[in-house]
Amino acid sequence: MGQSPSSATCRDHPTNAYWNNASNPNLPVQSVVNADLLTAFFTYAVVGAIASLFNIVCILVFLTKKEHRQKYLFYTVLVFGNLFNTLFMLISGSLRRQMIITNRFQQVRSSFECLLQPGPHLQVVGGQLPALILLIINVERFIAVFR
Repeated sequence: MGQSPSSATCRDHPTNAYWNNASNPNLPVQSVVNADLLTAFFTYAVVGAIASLFNIVCILVFLTKKEHRQKYLFYTVLVFGNLFNTLFMLISGSLRRQMIITNRFQQVRSSFECLLQPGPHLQVVGGQLPALILLIINVERFIAVFR
């Protein structure tokens, strides 16, 4: 059986030749075309790094004292969820800058190629875990008020 076009890597597929500088050397370099995005993704990565550091400090504060571990369990898990989210910001900002600089940012990719990167996994956990924890905290408060 031969390889179908969808099973070949999209990066090397002939239909993705628009940003393939080897097949078309007259194309502009993506780092020039997407220069505005370089600054935005750098800012995204820096904010993600700073927020990750603050989340790590919060985790250390919550975990160093026994009374904090017992009293603020849900808040500790909430900070872990936010840490995943801020790590996603750091990693995705850095990887997207790297893709622009190496002329791979506007290439067509399959869903499986995107899933090989760490960003989507961190985004799923970092986006859903804090929402779930906030829901649990609110249900706990509701029960405490009407008890």
